[in-house]
Amino acid sequence: MTMRTVKTILAAALAACWAAAAQAAPSMIVLSSATYNSVGADDRATAVYIDPAGNIFVTGNSGNDYLSIKYTKTLTPGTPMIYTNGRGGNIPGGIAVDGLGNILVAGMETNASFLQDYLLLKYSSNFGALLSSASFDSGNYDRATAVNTDGQNNVYVTGFSNDGLTDNFYTIKYSPALNQLSTAAYDSGDLDQPFAMAFNGSDLIVAGYTRAGGTNNNVRLVRYDNQLNYLPPSVSFDSGGDDRAVGVAVDSDGNIIVAARQAANMLALKYDSTLTTLLSSAVYAGGTPTGVAVDLADNVILTGYTGTAGSADFFTIKYDAALNAVSTAAYNGGANGTDQSNAVAVDAEDNLVVAGQSSSADFDYFIVKYNASPRLSEVTPLYIGETANVTLTGRGLLADTAVSFSDPGISTGAYSYNSGQITLAVTPSAAVVLGVTTITVTNSNGESYTSAALARTRLRQTIAAGASADITAMTTLGQISLSVPAGSFVGLPETITLSPEAAASGDIQQVGEALFVAGTPSTTSLLNLTITLRYSVADLAGYAEGELSLAYFDSLAGWVTLPSSVNTSAKTVTASAKPANTKYAVVKLINTGGGGGGGGGGGGAGGSGIPAKVYPNPYRPGSGGSFDDSTLGAGIVFAGLGAGQAFKLTIVDLAGQLVYQKSASADASGKYLWDTKTASGGNATTGVYIYYIKGGGEPVKGKFSIIR
Repeated sequence: MTMRTVKTILAAALAACWAAAAQAAPSMIVLSSATYNSVGADDRATAVYIDPAGNIFVTGNSGNDYLSIKYTKTLTPGTPMIYTNGRGGNIPGGIAVDGLGNILVAGMETNASFLQDYLLLKYSSNFGALLSSASFDSGNYDRATAVNTDGQNNVYVTGFSNDGLTDNFYTIKYSPALNQLSTAAYDSGDLDQPFAMAFNGSDLIVAGYTRAGGTNNNVRLVRYDNQLNYLPPSVSFDSGGDDRAVGVAVDSDGNIIVAARQAANMLALKYDSTLTTLLSSAVYAGGTPTGVAVDLADNVILTGYTGTAGSADFFTIKYDAALNAVSTAAYNGGANGTDQSNAVAVDAEDNLVVAGQSSSADFDYFIVKYNASPRLSEVTPLYIGETANVTLTGRGLLADTAVSFSDPGISTGAYSYNSGQITLAVTPSAAVVLGVTTITVTNSNGESYTSAALARTRLRQTIAAGASADITAMTTLGQISLSVPAGSFVGLPETITLSPEAAASGDIQQVGEALFVAGTPSTTSLLNLTITLRYSVADLAGYAEGELSLAYFDSLAGWVTLPSSVNTSAKTVTASAKPANTKYAVVKLINTGGGGGGGGGGGGAGGSGIPAKVYPNPYRPGSGGSFDDSTLGAGIVFAGLGAGQAFKLTIVDLAGQLVYQKSASADASGKYLWDTKTASGGNATTGVYIYYIKGGGEPVKGKFSIIR
């Protein structure tokens, strides 16, 4: 048994497994469809493009002519644009729209010598006028199969050109005026034909196939920079059978997705951004692919057809980023003849559009739009103990999308739908925990999306003017409270809203969740109120419980600690509140390793372990004045530490993210120079910074700024 035979057997076995999984996947939901029949000629759509506004551009053949149509997002067609030269063999291969809204159509046309050439047509928006055109004639057979544009509105066309012996990849870069700028050819020494291309950043990926001997072919991927300089290596994929790339796309991580025909199977290949590693693959048995697209969730969509000539059906399959089948779609036209999808594109809302031809008395364009898989991007807050409208925003949401919560204490009521948003009445009972709850949306086809981060519960309570109140809420760690003495709010009722917040990325002080305390109409002060929050020993990483503090977050000073009472038995920290409309949290004093509470910091006597001066402040390197580098050198000086005094310096930004930390000793004059280099080696940027110093006395906290 040959190695090629072994590969073929393994591929067939895997294809059967993947096909079984695909058959169990939900069917896609059809949003709309459109047919175009020119009467008296076969119409075959070969390419589709969707602009950011959701307009759909389709090109293909009507008999021997190019037929291009612009549709609205609801598939209402505009006036068809015909290109004809009176000769046969004219086949468009690709369509694109540049940054100015001009439409590019590329393909093949038969010239006056009845040889085939590349043809590139540039139309104004809405196909209002043919602005310019370009052709390429090698003197032999030339066929353009794909077109793309870059951010400067340059145009790229790829296809294959015959050198008199065999076909080769041939790619051309044009200026916006369609002047040829550069070319690139790829010749393996045998037959080479590309059928798709896509940009990965500034790199251009061209995909097709190379003859592997006999009738078998291998997938071939070639990478160029945007000047069409070759970037090695080219990549070949060989399953042991006939493998031909027909589509290429790029996901949000820069991975390169290839749709390939593998004998009678649909093959998806996922490579890394440099084409050096095949990350994953999937096979659908019994289908022929024609195109690929990737949506905003990095789902991979392959389209093509199943069956054989005379009885083929549209077939589209969606995989997730790991190439597990998510959903499928099939279409069999009324004539039960040859229905073939030739191209796929994804709009800004992740809806899919596939285009091809359907059999009737002859062949007609058939365009179908499928709904996106459901996905949430925002959920407005839920209020514990209240019935309030909650709005869900995302993609793929429909009027009959079901909404559910994992917490049995949350019930739902009245439901409305408008322009992709769902609004429903939600009632979390008093027993619901303050924080995050899991929400699931499910479409009628069974596709669902679950988020454990977007739906957040809050608690709000209105306090009558002059009245007292004890506001309590349950969290995952237990009960927290806010005590309001009588007379705290005079003249008007006050509404207090509590909402938890996770620690900001890089915050090394906050312990567990913070509590955002909002007051309405109060905007600044909650001086008479007492807050009790909880902590978990598991979050302390060995930090002494008794040294914890309650703090509020100030946009200029960062975490500001409050005189606090720690109950190590109940795992609570209590303090009197200060400002409203800010967050409170249990915090660690990051410089002490178990020392005392923080302060305003800054001045003090030399030799006590407290810096008498931090200078220059602000530090303005290069300014040439008193705020430029000191006599010690470039950077910020911490003075008054004590001669030779050992200390630990910690510097954070206003978000609490660690910038610099150092254990060192002061020089003979009691000074230390920080060169403003961060822990990662870069220069600290313009901003306000907080420092903590521990050594030889009470820990000190202060501020300085850098202006670059």
